[in-house]
Amino acid sequence: MDLEHKEDIRNTIITKASKLFIQHGYTKTTIRQIAQVCNLGRGHLYYYFKKKEDIVLYLYKNLIEKIYSHIKRSNSESIDPLLSYAIIQYIYIKTIATNKSLFRVYIEASEIDSVRKEYLKTLGEILNYILRELNFDFKEQDIGLSIIIGSAGEDELLRRFYKNDIALTLDEIIESTIKTRLLLLNVIQEKVSQIISNTKEATNSVQICEIIKSINLLDI
Repeated sequence: MDLEHKEDIRNTIITKASKLFIQHGYTKTTIRQIAQVCNLGRGHLYYYFKKKEDIVLYLYKNLIEKIYSHIKRSNSESIDPLLSYAIIQYIYIKTIATNKSLFRVYIEASEIDSVRKEYLKTLGEILNYILRELNFDFKEQDIGLSIIIGSAGEDELLRRFYKNDIALTLDEIIESTIKTRLLLLNVIQEKVSQIISNTKEATNSVQICEIIKSINLLDI
């Protein structure tokens, strides 16, 4: 089987599984259902994704990578990696939380321990990749704290926002999350404030709907 055909099958699985997650909820969707709508045997499906969690993690990672590519394309000049990191967080949260169907999938999937662990691992890999462009090193411990504590705060705030159980606006939640993650990297307060200000300016013209379309969730 050639690589192009394999990629077509992978994309079909992602697209059809995403629709099932949206229609029935992440927790109620089974691997058997996904295999059936893709016209694949379960063994064939396992060749591409071993678990249902792997599919939703692929969606998370694909979304973050799409956002990073968007940022790189939109900035012809060199961009401060910390600003790039902040913009990714802003667009990522905004993309999830402004689409009701995608938000529900995020909330349900994030309750699964294995998904949470892999999600944190993915964020850590991306952060490390971005920070390689800086002229100074961050301690591994600080990067870990930034990811773990920042994500825990993000998760709690978004859950409450989803349930309409918080007075904060979405932008205030995003700003708080970015601020927490940057401060945990021991970035000075003045620079953090400037990064947040620059992030708001840089994301004014971002079309969230176009990003959603680019991650194979075409019907939401």
